[in-house]
Amino acid sequence: MTVSKEQRLAGDSISYAILCQHAATSVLTKTDRRALVDHILRAEKVGAGAPAMLARLLGLKLLYASIVDDGSIGTQTAAGGSRVIYAVDDLRPQSGRLFHYDEFAEEDNGLHVGSLLGATLIGMKTGTHGPLLQADGTLRRVRLLSVERAHA
Repeated sequence: MTVSKEQRLAGDSISYAILCQHAATSVLTKTDRRALVDHILRAEKVGAGAPAMLARLLGLKLLYASIVDDGSIGTQTAAGGSRVIYAVDDLRPQSGRLFHYDEFAEEDNGLHVGSLLGATLIGMKTGTHGPLLQADGTLRRVRLLSVERAHA
């Protein structure tokens, strides 16, 4: 689902609709929802380029995603702290642990939810795919292959 460089988020209603649809299928915990607000505030301070797109993407998730109590999130839904295996387009699968702040930053494969990839994956369910917004405004496709919860 790679979208040409001519189809940019700023002026492309099709891309915007795709991102809205993705946000509407997402499920967030209350903790993740609170953290998304912090990510948006930080991105809005920069106000241009990829951070502005990140703020818009996270804003759509806040607006359209279903919200559940932390203990009620499905085991196959990507939430903060979970390890995910995903594939971009038809490339080799990769993995990482979704994190909001610095709790997993020391891992070499941590996925910050305050990044375009992390923002896309948070709230996705195993087996689904979604639009991966790129810094240049184009879209790629990411598929969530599996989710593993962090052990308490």
